[in-house]
Amino acid sequence: MQRLAWAILLAAFAACAGLAVLVPWQTLIYLRTAHVGTATRAAALVGTLLLRRGAGEEPVAITPGKVYPRVVEGDLVIADSQSQGLLIFSEPAPARDLATVQIYPNTQVEIRRARYPRFAISPEPARIFLYVSIGRVRVTRWEGSRALHLVVQTPHGQAEVLSGTLAVEVQNERTDFTVRGGISRVQGRESIQELGRDQRARIGLDGRVEGPLGAGRNLLPDLFQGPLPERDPEGPVPPNQWAIFHFVKQPGEPAGRVAQTAEAGRRALTLARTGFDHAQTGVFLILNQDVRDFRSLQLHLSLKILAQDVAVCGVVGTECPLMIRLEYKDVNGNDRQWLQGFYAIGEVTPQTPDRCLPQVCPPPYNSHVRVPLGEWYTFDSGNLMETLRAAGAPPAALTRLRIYASGHSYAVMFSELELIGEE
Repeated sequence: MQRLAWAILLAAFAACAGLAVLVPWQTLIYLRTAHVGTATRAAALVGTLLLRRGAGEEPVAITPGKVYPRVVEGDLVIADSQSQGLLIFSEPAPARDLATVQIYPNTQVEIRRARYPRFAISPEPARIFLYVSIGRVRVTRWEGSRALHLVVQTPHGQAEVLSGTLAVEVQNERTDFTVRGGISRVQGRESIQELGRDQRARIGLDGRVEGPLGAGRNLLPDLFQGPLPERDPEGPVPPNQWAIFHFVKQPGEPAGRVAQTAEAGRRALTLARTGFDHAQTGVFLILNQDVRDFRSLQLHLSLKILAQDVAVCGVVGTECPLMIRLEYKDVNGNDRQWLQGFYAIGEVTPQTPDRCLPQVCPPPYNSHVRVPLGEWYTFDSGNLMETLRAAGAPPAALTRLRIYASGHSYAVMFSELELIGEE
């Protein structure tokens, strides 16, 4: 009986001691590893995105002008040949963006992991794993309040985005990883290669990493190196130096405001004005860049329209809340321009056309792009060398680039401005 009593007493002590250790230990593990789904939303920029859910759930069609807020792990986003879209991953609180994914035509992206620690005391990072089976994406990592493990996987290998922006193009026989800014680590079957800005790596069917290889270079200097001076864009200006310009139609009316800002780790430039008559507010750059030997020239930009009071882009199509004007000389020495406008409010009518009218602007005529009000929108021009050659005005030298807001009252932000040239 005494031995049984001692056995019970010792077992009870061992159970008590075990529980005293295991309960706090398991509680600590739970606090460290518990997670919630990362807030993820999808938007169609052009055409219609198809969102395929789990078994038994109906696919979701995402159309332009609407943001679908309930994207979760396991979802497959499909863009057909006429579609482009955007995935945005955010912290739960405060609502800061963790990463954005630009989805190009003929692309399929599966969200394999999108997790955020449930408790603030957890040292674990947020985790976003994407699988691109085919097509092209551009992944940008933003700096939030917590570390982020951001990985893009493909049939041939994977890349971890350590900072900045990574472009990924997947074809049947290979994957190309191109760093547009920051650092990424590319991993194949047997090797790892770290890439910096404007470097590229390729992984083929054998899983071998080739690189670093050359990539197209950004022809534009950093817009955020320091304070921007104010200059006359038609006057003598040093090349490759950004400057601010203003135009006010009626004397005495207020000029606009240009300010360098940051939003959720994203460096941006804000253009804003409140007035009653026409004005322009923006920045410009003298390029003097010969492009006759270039095979590709592509402009990339992210923008957010906060406010505008002129429907669409005005009665002649020149008052968009954001406009891009690339001036150049063609092969015959004639002055030309490529103009692209963006708007968020209004409907296209004969009184508010969807492009700049011929009596005001020379060809080629690009349709203005409608973007969601108050949402970041990513724009890629496509290959301007091919576009302008098809329009009968192939460029020989780029002379000036202007990014500006036009209208009466407006507020817009833009960032990620790049002009990528490949020779």
